[in-house]
Amino acid sequence: MSACLIVIPARLGSTRFPRKVLARLGARSMVEWCWRAAKAAKLGPVLVAVDSREVADEVRRFGGESIMTPSSCPSGSDRVWLAAKGRREPVILNYQGDMPLLKPATLRATVNVLSRGTDIATSVIALKDAARSADRNVVKAVLTKNDRCLYFSRAPISSWEHLGLYAYRRAALKRFVEMAPSPLEKSEKLEQLRALENGMIIRAAIVSECPVAVDVPSDLRRAETMLRRGLS
Repeated sequence: MSACLIVIPARLGSTRFPRKVLARLGARSMVEWCWRAAKAAKLGPVLVAVDSREVADEVRRFGGESIMTPSSCPSGSDRVWLAAKGRREPVILNYQGDMPLLKPATLRATVNVLSRGTDIATSVIALKDAARSADRNVVKAVLTKNDRCLYFSRAPISSWEHLGLYAYRRAALKRFVEMAPSPLEKSEKLEQLRALENGMIIRAAIVSECPVAVDVPSDLRRAETMLRRGLS
C-alpha cells in the first residue's frame, strides 16, 4: 500500500462525553492509547488533530505530534482533511479517538482494502450480541458478498458491527468534505451515508476484534474491564 498518513481527530468538547480524549484509561489518556496503536501499525506518520491547547499539551507530553484545527469543524472528517491537506500522502486514515484498545492489525487491514479499487475503506466485526445489536450507539453495516458497504444504521439491521475507521484516497476525502450533508446522513446521524448517497464506493475489512468504542462514560468502564482481563 502507498504511503499513509494516520490522523486522529481529538476534539475536547465531545457532546455525549465531554473531555473524553483526556479521560484516563489505566495509566494513559484515551488519546495516548489511540496514538500508540496508530504508531504500532507502522503505516506512516501519525498526527493528532486537536482543537485545544490542553490536548496539544497532552500529545506533546507522550511524544506525539499534533496540529491545531478549529473547534468549529463540523465533523471529524473535516478536521482530518484540514490536518492532511497540506501534506502529500496519497492515503489518509481517519482513526477516530474513541477506540483506545484497537489492534494495530485492524488499522493495517482497513488500509489494505483500498488496494481493491475503492474510494473509502472501513472495517467491521461480527455482531452476535443481542444487546449490542439493539444499542443505537452501536453502528451496523450492511455488506454485499464482496464486502461492499450498502448501508449503515443504528437500527438492528445486520450481523456486522461497524468500527469507526476510515481510510480514504486523498481525492476521495477532498470530494467527501466538499459535499453537503445528505438526507440519510441527517436521519441516521452517520456521515458515511453521505458518501453512499453520492455514489462513492466503500468496502469493509472483516476483522477479528474485541473493541470498545467509548461514546459515554460507561463505555470507559467496559474498556477498563477489558484491560484488567488482558483482552486488549
